[in-house]
Amino acid sequence: MRIGIVVFVLMAATVFLPKVRAGNMDVPGLSDTVSIISLNAMAKKLLEKENFDSSLIYSTRAVNLADSLLRLTTVKSNQTLLNRCKILKAESLTNVAVGLILSKPYFALDTLQSALKLAKETGDKNMEALINAAFGDTFSSLSKDKKALDYYLRSVALLRETGNQSALAEQLTNAGISQRILGNYGDAMEYLMESLKISRSIGDSHNTIEALLAIGFTYAFVERWDDALKFQQQALEIYRKQNDSSGIARIYNDMGVTNMNAGKLEMALAQHRQALAIRLKSSEKYYTFASYLYIGEILEQLNRVPEAIESYEQALNFTQYSAFKISEIDGEISLGKAYLKLRDYSQALNTLTSAYNKALEIKDMPTQAEASLYIAKVYLAQENPSLALSWLRKAEKAASGSSLVYLADIYQSIAETYFKLNDFRNAYLNQQKYSMVKDSLAVSENLEKIATLSKRLDFENKQALQNQEHEKKLILSQANIRREKIIRNFSLSGMLLALVLMVVAFIRYREKQRLNKKLSETLINLKTTQSQLIQSERMASLGELAAGISHEIQNPLNFVNNFSEMSRELIEEAKQELSQGNQQIAKEILNDVAENLEKINHHGKRADSIIKGMLQHSRSSPGAKVPTDLNALADEFLRLAFHGLRARDKSFNATMETDFDPKLGKVNVVQQDM
Repeated sequence: MRIGIVVFVLMAATVFLPKVRAGNMDVPGLSDTVSIISLNAMAKKLLEKENFDSSLIYSTRAVNLADSLLRLTTVKSNQTLLNRCKILKAESLTNVAVGLILSKPYFALDTLQSALKLAKETGDKNMEALINAAFGDTFSSLSKDKKALDYYLRSVALLRETGNQSALAEQLTNAGISQRILGNYGDAMEYLMESLKISRSIGDSHNTIEALLAIGFTYAFVERWDDALKFQQQALEIYRKQNDSSGIARIYNDMGVTNMNAGKLEMALAQHRQALAIRLKSSEKYYTFASYLYIGEILEQLNRVPEAIESYEQALNFTQYSAFKISEIDGEISLGKAYLKLRDYSQALNTLTSAYNKALEIKDMPTQAEASLYIAKVYLAQENPSLALSWLRKAEKAASGSSLVYLADIYQSIAETYFKLNDFRNAYLNQQKYSMVKDSLAVSENLEKIATLSKRLDFENKQALQNQEHEKKLILSQANIRREKIIRNFSLSGMLLALVLMVVAFIRYREKQRLNKKLSETLINLKTTQSQLIQSERMASLGELAAGISHEIQNPLNFVNNFSEMSRELIEEAKQELSQGNQQIAKEILNDVAENLEKINHHGKRADSIIKGMLQHSRSSPGAKVPTDLNALADEFLRLAFHGLRARDKSFNATMETDFDPKLGKVNVVQQDM
């Protein structure tokens, strides 16, 4: 979760107050305006330290003081004073909202609406821009990144008008990060590069570092690890010049993450240990926890499990400094899994049970599912399948509708448990569920691969076009510089010299024409190559999609075959029972056959619907509207979107809740356009 703390700079504070004193020493409420400024300054410092509760105390006092000023007749009758007090209240409300982003994000949005109204009444575009940025931070915390991007861009537009370059650079970085989260890597790079250019031009080291790191992680998302590390190294050099140990530790952690994802585990381990050595000398306890956790994860990947356990245990000593309970739960789950690897079942059980209880307390379903699953694995390792089964059922309930990865592992473990309990029928049924989930996961991964390849291709193409444009501008700039040097170094006189200049200008003009023609040809070739690459990727994508669809169709067909075979065996068994006069047993068997036939019918219809759906989407749209069940359509695309996100990020989890209108009925729409 990314939370940007909005830092407000009241540029007029030191100018406005002396003028008021000079004009009238007895202005009512003047000391209150000074108090509001002081309260907001304290609130901002606490926000920077993520001390949200204490910050709310100061910012709420500031709001109350501003309200009392706005009720004064002397303030109401003086437009300058009135606007000043409205700005102070808008700033105070925004600080309140930022303090509530994590705990009450929707209340924060309501508070920001009130602040924005005040800012618009005064016409203060800088304040309006910063409130829009706070809207962006709030929507980002809710994972509504399109909304967040919209507000960041509103802030950018206002800051371009006001000329506030430092704030503009900050919001361009936020917009770039939102584009990166949305998978628009090329657009993200454009915003981030502009932010970097502005930050460097005004000597803003803070925003320069933020832009460099955001660019680095954008390269990491497209697996250009060397480019990512290059920009992180530039940020590291700035922190070193500032002798900022906290910043240096931050970069070591970032570089460690990049190298870990690149598979360079030993290098990543060394960098996280460098960060930890700095953290241990500072008061940044939460980041000390994070460094220990990173180190434990890498050691576990290197199969150095005892060392990993030691690191996880050290991490848990610092969890009380975390603002997020989920951090402690994640740490305990990691530690419990490591104990399980060492077959220290008692410690594993204690740690995982503690994690489960804490996850239950904060109602976090993904961590409940993971903790339950590994508690069950401990009981399976102890040859206690009955207890294992009860925990697996808890895991299944918690993971239902969220994570296909968890569900696949859960169903496989349930099948294994039933097998140990000699319940082969349920073992078989859960193995089938496992196969079905695994196939669905494969389809989701195939679709995600297609999307990822497309986004990477788009990023590379935009990078190439930007480089070509930059090269063209550089060549033209060099030509202009050469011409200006000639004009500077020679004193022109007479017609002869004028003629010489005309000849030189003509030559330069022809040179530009030739250069432009060459660049145009290069651009045409690049676009042709781009089209060919896109066509090639489309063909490859079509093949992967066809394979994924075949998996989807195979699942119901497998069920039809399996239940048909099972029904045939049951009928034979019923015949034997009838021949022995056991009519009641035969009747029960025939009931099972009837249930199997219903399942065969269900899965046959499912295969039929998949084929019809694919045929329908493959046809070119005639533009005709047909009755369509929008509830079913929305549900289908909601699940596709979830599986796409899950395939991209294995740690992503969400609970899908729908509230469709059962009375909606079918609506006439063009299905292919929806």
